[in-house]
Amino acid sequence: MSYRILGTIALGCAAVACCGFAWPPEYAEQSRADVSACERYARETSPGFEAHVRSVDLATGQVDIERTPNDTRGEVAFSKCLLSFRQWRLIERNLPKLPAPAPPDLATMAGRPADTAVR
Repeated sequence: MSYRILGTIALGCAAVACCGFAWPPEYAEQSRADVSACERYARETSPGFEAHVRSVDLATGQVDIERTPNDTRGEVAFSKCLLSFRQWRLIERNLPKLPAPAPPDLATMAGRPADTAVR
């Protein structure tokens, strides 16, 4: 009986956590811009390729894209481009910025001590 209660609590918490999240309104605009840019990129390898956003569900984040059927070259270029855009926009852009590394000391990189000038 205690497993039933724990299962119900866990299921309720998961439902509240999932249902309480929604994508921001600018997500739809960004998705349309990304699809448009990747369509232009795909047309460089396959001039007949076309793609456009049918709909964007802000509750789930699903983007429904209509593409030209049976255009493998265009589809590959489009998919790679879109994957890169979404990875940058959703993940890499939000990573903390690291400080720039110090310039290397070329003399010590070669395994010998730095030269010194004595007058």
